[in-house]
Amino acid sequence: MDHEFELAFNLCDEAAGRIQNQQYGVHRIAFHNHGEHVELTSVHHYTRENGHQLFLFASDVNGQLAVVEATAADLASQPTTRIIKIRAGALTFHALPDQPWTYRARSARTTYTLTATVGAAEPMWLIAVNHGAPTGHHDLDDAVTELLTTNSHVA
Repeated sequence: MDHEFELAFNLCDEAAGRIQNQQYGVHRIAFHNHGEHVELTSVHHYTRENGHQLFLFASDVNGQLAVVEATAADLASQPTTRIIKIRAGALTFHALPDQPWTYRARSARTTYTLTATVGAAEPMWLIAVNHGAPTGHHDLDDAVTELLTTNSHVA
């Protein structure tokens, strides 16, 4: 498994929990359950117009692993979470605006797209390379492995 989606899913849960009690501003989180080699940083701010917004950044010695966001209108509201960025192999996938659960990465002249078909019938994960037809996968690990294999052949 050469991707950080499991970490990102766990960070979504953590961000939802932290939005109610994390101090405002930028803070390094020294004690967490994501491994001793993972550095975790939170950025929490509030505006009357947009409510609370908390980002969790996870990194290691090789750089960014994952970034997630939690938002809530107020502290009594149920937070909404999403994955913003995620590392898979040598690629960094970025969430596409206005397309929930769709991520895109670029390498050289190739664009990789990974989409979760949340709430839809199987397959659950669709991958596409450049503008090619999407390929369906039932398992996230299989989908990412195919993308990374394609990336190693293209590079």
